[in-house]
Amino acid sequence: MKKRLLPIPLILLVPIVLLVIVVVAGLYRFSIDDEEILAKFPNQHQQYDVVVKQIFDIQTPNPWTIEVPESAAFAYIDQVDPARQVVLGAYDSGVERGQVSVSTQWLTFVDTNQYVSVMTVSNQGSGVFTYLATFNYDVQRKRMVLVDSVLIGDRVVVDDLSYDAAQVTLSYRFHGDNHAMADEPNQHKTQLVTVNPDLTLLLHNK
Repeated sequence: MKKRLLPIPLILLVPIVLLVIVVVAGLYRFSIDDEEILAKFPNQHQQYDVVVKQIFDIQTPNPWTIEVPESAAFAYIDQVDPARQVVLGAYDSGVERGQVSVSTQWLTFVDTNQYVSVMTVSNQGSGVFTYLATFNYDVQRKRMVLVDSVLIGDRVVVDDLSYDAAQVTLSYRFHGDNHAMADEPNQHKTQLVTVNPDLTLLLHNK
């Protein structure tokens, strides 16, 4: 008994079916607009860091990154505290851990994508160190980073920060020699700091 022959050899039938599927899918794609596609796949929208967006109005997928002074650790700013007017992030160097905060109250525009503000670093109980710090949004890396910082003091209270002609005037209160650190600081000081074009800082003795 002779075998019946298929009208189209099986080896040719498979690519023909695949071609039909591709054509149908293409026709369906061009029959709907982009809004309908995005509505069907909401999780495919481009993600961005909410803190950087909120504070700087910059859309970037990367977090605000701070290399902790005098440490090999990095902090990633991922919290906004409107009541305290700060943004915060934790760090862990393996040896010690703590928290970095940057004041949004004193955050001041220097130049395009460049800022200066007050930053604090707290660790496991040994102090809350206040720095004047500069930040820059690296367009190539798409990341807001710490550029430079200078130590102001331990457990100080900043009363004012102004910026003019590449110079920061910082007014703050600090503890005297015989003043308990647990008490409110009551010694007043005004510190002048130059912000260089590369955002490095030069502290002036006064």
